[in-house]
This record gives sequence, structure tokens and C-alpha cells, in this order.
Amino acid sequence: MTKRPGWRMQSVTCAVALLGQLALPGSFAAAELPWRGPPPVARANDNRTAAGRLSGGALIVSLDLTEALWRPEGATGRAVPIFAFAESGKAPSIPGPLIRVVEGTEVRATLHNRLDRAAVIHGFHDHDGTADSVFLAAGESRTVTFLAETPGTQFYWARTTSGGRVIGRHEDSQLVGGFIVDPRGGMRPAGERIMVITAFDDTIPAPGFTADHFQVFALNGLSWPSTERLQLTQGDTVHWRVINASDHFHPMHLHGFFFTVTSHGSPLSDTIYAAGDRRQAVTDPLRPGSGIALSWVADRPGNWLFHCHLIAHIDPALRPDPSAGAMPAGHGAIRSHLDNAMAGLVVAVTIRERGHASRTAPDETASDRGLRLFITQRGDSAGAPAAMSYVLQVGAEAPVSDSTLRPGTTLVLHQNEPTEIVVINLMHHTTAVHWHGVELESYYDGIGGWSGGPRRRAPMIAPGDSFLVRITPPRAGTYIYHSHAEEMTQLKRGLFGAFIVLPAGVAERDTTERLLILSDAGPEPSAPSTGANGATLSYTLSAGVTHRLRMVSIPSVSILKVRLLRDSTIQTWRPVAKDGADLPESQAVEMSAEAVFGAGETMDVEIRRTQAERLILEVTRVAPNPVVFRIPVTVQ
Repeated sequence: MTKRPGWRMQSVTCAVALLGQLALPGSFAAAELPWRGPPPVARANDNRTAAGRLSGGALIVSLDLTEALWRPEGATGRAVPIFAFAESGKAPSIPGPLIRVVEGTEVRATLHNRLDRAAVIHGFHDHDGTADSVFLAAGESRTVTFLAETPGTQFYWARTTSGGRVIGRHEDSQLVGGFIVDPRGGMRPAGERIMVITAFDDTIPAPGFTADHFQVFALNGLSWPSTERLQLTQGDTVHWRVINASDHFHPMHLHGFFFTVTSHGSPLSDTIYAAGDRRQAVTDPLRPGSGIALSWVADRPGNWLFHCHLIAHIDPALRPDPSAGAMPAGHGAIRSHLDNAMAGLVVAVTIRERGHASRTAPDETASDRGLRLFITQRGDSAGAPAAMSYVLQVGAEAPVSDSTLRPGTTLVLHQNEPTEIVVINLMHHTTAVHWHGVELESYYDGIGGWSGGPRRRAPMIAPGDSFLVRITPPRAGTYIYHSHAEEMTQLKRGLFGAFIVLPAGVAERDTTERLLILSDAGPEPSAPSTGANGATLSYTLSAGVTHRLRMVSIPSVSILKVRLLRDSTIQTWRPVAKDGADLPESQAVEMSAEAVFGAGETMDVEIRRTQAERLILEVTRVAPNPVVFRIPVTVQ
């Protein structure tokens, strides 16, 4: 690659700068690229086929580091010049070729640097917690040999740029690939899928995009709506390995189902959990360089989603043409939210009813309890962004259309009790409500134009319209309900709330419970910037009493950290539940009282203090733009 004077990501940014000038998707002519000739097009790698060949019990594999053109929106989408791995003699791929062997296999990997700059390659070693790397000068090749003796879900990657980050964000951001070591004697689960998350960030500002610069988030080399749409059959046991080979935090959320976490890894090692130590979740926070193996049972038919819960990573503005497919704000369009208003890290999942592919329809069984939930707004002028809210009707009178709460009314349901919730939209905006973490039928899941099945799909909720939701929650726990439309606007303006399911036979919430809702602005409703009814949040606990703190994290873009402090010393608490599911005994133990939350997570902890004292519950918005909130806790 020939550098131009002052070159800094010119090979990428010059091409990207053309995106706003091109009316139709298409490739860039070779003359528009600062390369000696047109680079090869990288294929999207679905990670179903492993690279290399077995010979005498050893895996022989040869990989090139090369220039490539990447089309994350499919064959007709825009091209991004990038660096990529290729199996020698084959086209480059994003992510790179999958390395997959059985525990104890010798790996002989020949690495060729066909770039015009040096590269440092990581991950071609046994992933036993020890770091190692291979330096290759421009044009250099080297063969490394090692025994893959540690089972797990890992990846390899390369850097051509410097800096403190583990994984690159720019030209070298796609130099990654999966590295799976299967246990000796174990059977590979049928239909197992491997998903590798990658991200690319440009270096030149582009105000039309969510992050003020061109940005791509991809699963197995593709961004929604081009990501693979998974087809399952009711009753299938699903096995996924998800690797975050990007320098971004991704809380990955599965709609409608709990999954069991079977392993969790870092860039250097993977922890495989014994059966009794496996927790359940609906959202798992994947930090940069981490990976997870999970399983779940597709026991209910219909259409579902698996996606990152940071809205900036699924926002339609991620598409090269931000206006393409974006849902208009205001008087609204009843269109598929999935097709028209999402992008990036989204996977659509369809579960066919076993033996009856077209019978998916909502349950019409009468419910034992009825609620009326109003969606309200206050102010909608150009200079005063609207506050939006969920307000539960109490008594005979419906709330007025401009009455707002932040957060929305905390809903309380009962385990195994059939409940109907009539959602009434008093706003001027089209919307939809997602019942996050609750196991329910697909039709009520809250993705307008997608939730449901072949016979019937749920609509968006238009201004002045209503939608009937039927829920029979099978387990007690702490959940969330929130908007799944225009999320960057509606979540930030207040369309979220806690959703608590009490155990069967328990009529009222325990008075020893406390609730903490975390959003972009900080703890709700205490943050002064929210103007949340003028409330200031504080807690009072009783000495000698065990209190349950239910924590709900529902920001649109923030990562949040919570600590319980006495002066500046971290105290202890006992986690008891994650996302509404009880933790296994090995994890429900007294530990340091600190937790990091991605969007879409809940956690229940128990706090027991033995004497009168003053504590602080500290909430830190880690990113973006760190801000600290302190909540007084009085023990008496």
C-alpha cells in the first residue's frame, strides 16, 4: 500500500468520504483507491468451516495478512478498504479463517505478512493464560508450532497500529479470527454456531453518524440487515459461541429466553463452568476481547432477536445512508421496526413450530388480572425535547396525556398468574414496548412488524392506538420494560421502567426491598439533570435486617458501575439473582460490593448491616463522559 503525504487512514477515509455522495450502493473504482491495484473482496465468514488440514495428528494451516475490500452490508453494499486475514491461496475473510482443533492437537501455523508494514500477531499459542506474540516485518513469513492443550472459546488477532488498546479500531480492526479448542473425547454440539463480533471506526468526523464518525459493527463480517437470519425448530437445544473481537463493550441480549452460560473467556484464557456453576441470563456484557459459550432451548415458536443492547450499536444511523430505512419520528409509520430502524449487531431468529410451520399465533386465553398502561409525553416543541413516560392507571381515572414519571411506573406481576396489559399510546410518536427478560409468546415481545409468526405479526402502536399484551410470567424476578422504537430518542426521554414478578402466593412486595434504576443520566429518579419530579434518591436500611436491592440498568449508550462504600472503602453484598434468574450457590456468596452494568441487565443483591452507620451507594457512568452520582444510605 503506497502512502500519500500526510496519510492517516486515507485508504479508508477517502473511500468513506464518498459514501454521502453516492446515491446508490456500489463498489469504488480502483482509481479512487490509493492502492497499486484493486484489492480482493473479503468474504463474510460464517465460521462453519475450519481452516487448514490435519496431517499426522497436526493441524497445518497457512494464513496471509493482506489488503482487502470489505462489504459489511452484503455484495451490493458499500466497500471499506481494510486489512484482513486469508487462508493462503484463498480470498480474505472477515472475520479471519476459523482455527478449530481438538485438545492436544499440534498446530503448525505459517504466517505471511503481505502488507507494506510490520504486524504483531497474537493468539497463536496455547490459551492457558500466558501471553505470546509473533512480530512480522513487512513481507516476512514465519512458522509457529505449539500444542493446543487448553479447551475453550478464543480468538487470534493482529495489530499494525500502536496504542494501548488490545484490539485495533481502524485499519487493523478486522485482523481477527476465531480459535476454538474442543475438549478431548467430547462431542461437538449439533448445529453449534460461532459468532465473531468486529467493529471499525474511522478517524475523520462524520456528524451524520451516531458516534460522529463512520462506524461499522458486524457479526461474522456482516451488519444488519445483512446478518444471517437463523432458522430453528421448536424444541431445539441451541449452542452458540460469541466472541467480542472488537474494542467496544457489547451487552448481548436474547429476546424471550434465558440462556445458560457454559463458559466465559478473556483474550488469554477461557473459564469453562461445571454444571452446578452455570448461571442463566438474558443479557451478557461482553467486554473487549471476551467470549462466551451459551446454550438455550427454543421451546416457543415465533420471531425473536439477539442483539447488542447499546443502542448506538444497533441504531439505523450506522447504515452508510443514515436516512435509509429510518423510522420517521412523529405521526407514524406502522412499519417493521426490525427492517427499517435497526442496523449493526442484530441477528433475527425464527423458531418454527415443530410439525406445523404456519401455526404460530398468540394465545387468546382469558387472563385473571388486567392493567392499563398509558404512554404519555410532555412538551414536543423544537426547543424543548419531549419527556416520555409509562404511567399505570390507578383507580377509575386514566392519567392525562401530559403526565409523566421518570422512570415509568414500576409494574408488579405475580408468578404463573395470567395478566393482560392494555398499552395505550397517548403520544404523538409511534412506539412499541419490549418486556425485557420475561419469557412470553413471541407476538407480545415488542418488535413491531416482526414479533409473532406467519399467521400474525404484532403492529407498531400508532398515536392514539392501543395494544393488548398477555403475559403469564413463569418465574419470579427483576425485569425491565422499555421502548423498542426510536430507541435513541424514546429511551433517553424516559420510556423505561422496572418490571417485578413476585413469587406465587406472595401478594405484596417486601418492605425491606429497595429499587435502583440506572439510565444514561445516572440513578433514577435522583439525577438533577433529568428533572425527575424534583426527587432526590436516598435509602434507609434497618440494622440487623437483610435487604434486597434490585438494580435495573437501562441506559441507551452508557456503561455504569455501582459500588457500596463506607467513606472510601468498598463494602460487601451477596448477589442472589441475575436478569431475574437465581444465581447458583457457588456464585451467591458474600463478595466485594461492586458491579459493572451494560444496558439491559438486572441484578439482585442482599445487603445486611449490623449497626447504625452512613454509607454511600456510588454510581459511576464509566462511558461515555465519566460522571459520578452518590446516593446516601442510612442504616439505623
